[in-house]
Amino acid sequence: MAAREPVTLQSDWETTLLPWMRDIAAHLEVGGVDLDVDRVHVMTGVVADGVQRSMAPISAFLVGAAVARGAGLEEACAAVESLTRERAGQRRPG
Repeated sequence: MAAREPVTLQSDWETTLLPWMRDIAAHLEVGGVDLDVDRVHVMTGVVADGVQRSMAPISAFLVGAAVARGAGLEEACAAVESLTRERAGQRRPG
């Protein structure tokens, strides 16, 4: 798998993506949340590759719920990646 460019390094990060994200966060009243966009993208990439692409946004939602309950973002992302890789390994013939 080719390495993906971090979202925060894309040319439209400052002009389009970050303002959109801030508007959505304000509208949902979750402004000020410390969000590492690139970290979440890495985690959802693991899920997309290890389970199914359609589960990537679901994993992000579940990580968000965990963070809302007090988990750290890194801790929650790492747990999803670990479980995903573990299950993917179980499905592969030895």
